[in-house]
Amino acid sequence: MSRSYRTLAVALVGMLVLVGLVQLVGRDADTSSAGGGPTASSPSVDNPPSVASDGSVDGAEVPTDIVDGDQATTSTTAPPVTADCTITVVLKVGATGNEVRCLESQLSSAGYATTVDTTFDATTDTAVRAYQEAKSLEVDGIVGRQTAQAMGIWAGPLGPIPATDDDCPPSYHGAIIDRANQRGSLCEDGKIVYGFPLTSAISQPDPGTYQVYAKDLNASSTLTGQYSTMTHFVAFTHGKYQGARIAFHSMPKYSNGEFVNPLDTVGDLAYHGESAGCLRLLPDDAVRLWDWLSLDDDVRVIS
Repeated sequence: MSRSYRTLAVALVGMLVLVGLVQLVGRDADTSSAGGGPTASSPSVDNPPSVASDGSVDGAEVPTDIVDGDQATTSTTAPPVTADCTITVVLKVGATGNEVRCLESQLSSAGYATTVDTTFDATTDTAVRAYQEAKSLEVDGIVGRQTAQAMGIWAGPLGPIPATDDDCPPSYHGAIIDRANQRGSLCEDGKIVYGFPLTSAISQPDPGTYQVYAKDLNASSTLTGQYSTMTHFVAFTHGKYQGARIAFHSMPKYSNGEFVNPLDTVGDLAYHGESAGCLRLLPDDAVRLWDWLSLDDDVRVIS
């Protein structure tokens, strides 16, 4: 083979090797970026380190959550009363009186088997649960405002009803979220043992019972258009608009140490909706809730 042919052959082999290397790098890049959901990233100039509640810098990896968004509620008018009778209080197993009779008559008229008398017994409880399931309500056997309004029999207060022990979730340690009143509660064995203010979104999380599935001591956000950090992040559900994690956490803080909102706004109804999904807490309450709730503990949203 002449020198010119040998030179051409060597050049072709070199080009093939170069193309192969480029394809290999491309495959590695695709593989490293695969997958979904929030990922932890190391602090850098573009991703500043977390600032702890005491102002110290934590260089550990910090999960960054996307903003879920929020929607203002569009209706402030209660559903009309459509029945011949009404109830004005929350009813559950053990309740007695004419309001129980009213409830049972509505259940019976709707085709749910129950005895129409004045006692909320196991039969009534079964009928209530069946009705709640059919109407996509929380199935708990308790006839509060939401269930009674669906039946057209609620004549009780239209304003927020504060949480009671009956609202405590099933787990030994649990928490209650009352968006309407911008309040939260900690429960132990079915009893409220501590109450605290919070700031929530307008339209979420929806009423229901959820389980804690993740805890991160530090997290970050860009909700306000600026990088901020938060501590004691206890996640229990996901947002219904973007799928972002919904969690309790301390009031977010900018890198200069300033809180996103003054601490005295936590629990203020005028600031209801400042959060895009999560529940903002006072720093001390965030620590208390972090210590109180473990993975799989229940969080019940009542409004």
